[in-house]
Amino acid sequence: MDLRFGVKIYDNDWFLRHRMSPAEAADLLAAWGVTYVIAQSRFLPMSNSAVASAVADADRGAYGGLDDVAFRALLRERGIAYLACLNICFDPAFSAAHPGLAAIDQRGRPAEQVDWYIGLPPDREENLDHKIGLLRRGVAELKPDAVHLGFIRWPGFWETWLPGDARADKPDYCFSRRTVEAFGRDLGLDLPAGDPVAAAGVIGAQHRQAWTRWKCGRTVAAIARIRRELAAVRDGLHYSINTLPFFRADFDNAVEEVFGQDIAALAEVVDVFEVMAYHQILARPPAWPAAVAADIKARSGRRAICTLQGRALYLDGMHAGNGRESELTAAAFGQALDALEPTAVDGVCVFTFTDLLDRAGSADGAAMLARLAAFRC
Repeated sequence: MDLRFGVKIYDNDWFLRHRMSPAEAADLLAAWGVTYVIAQSRFLPMSNSAVASAVADADRGAYGGLDDVAFRALLRERGIAYLACLNICFDPAFSAAHPGLAAIDQRGRPAEQVDWYIGLPPDREENLDHKIGLLRRGVAELKPDAVHLGFIRWPGFWETWLPGDARADKPDYCFSRRTVEAFGRDLGLDLPAGDPVAAAGVIGAQHRQAWTRWKCGRTVAAIARIRRELAAVRDGLHYSINTLPFFRADFDNAVEEVFGQDIAALAEVVDVFEVMAYHQILARPPAWPAAVAADIKARSGRRAICTLQGRALYLDGMHAGNGRESELTAAAFGQALDALEPTAVDGVCVFTFTDLLDRAGSADGAAMLARLAAFRC
């Protein structure tokens, strides 16, 4: 796959709101110089997140006219690789239907939805069963070049972890009975599994490193299981994952200890690390995406792509007043690409296709698209 320049297609606005046909959308992506897409579909639907991905009831009639298989074929004809995306540890409807699977934090509190986010741990086999069932059909129908696994980590609303925040103030999952019992069983430990607060205290004081290795191992195991299950459906699939944009030094290695993403360990089962380097969301400077993506590329020894935002996000409601820039300008976007261009990172991805479409008619949008077209050309 050519990973020079891609876009995330996380909604259907190109079809429902911009009224483009699949052929028109494929032609436009090719004209922009896009080499791959990371896409949701009716086979692998997405819940709403920072992006309104779910199809509204009012749009269901029109949505019935969208042929995802045909769109995928049109992209293939134009040399654009297709990464079929499914979110694994994020599914609010599944979480609501299975409250017994809820994650428990270090204070004994069950996870509740915060803004749009609620996550499940990767050790919930019931959730993996459900997601693998969706992937089997999606891969059989779409015949993608790769599968992109979103939200493949332990729960946590990482977009709210901003510079200056204290890790101790954040929830740390999962100290549920089932998870603590599994950890104790695997390591031969006698732990107070029925008391999340006591379990968190004992594990933190006596078994911190083993707990971190175990949590990271469960993330790897979930991906390995997905790969095994899909091998019989389609040969030669590549696998990419959402990768948290944290250095190991950030928040005292929260990326491994809290979120369970050990980049070196994940390299055993991941072909492409998609680094969600959203600098405006995390209140970082434009040069930061290149630095964090290059770090993950080096630590993994695998291919890596750096995802940049197409517009400013997380400005309203609970996110207001947290120091984020209120605009993402073409100048800042260009600075991020300038910093990325000389690195070993394999390419750039834009979050999202819709944001580029919405901005294409403006001077800023045109400048962003021109800079993307020139990236490493």
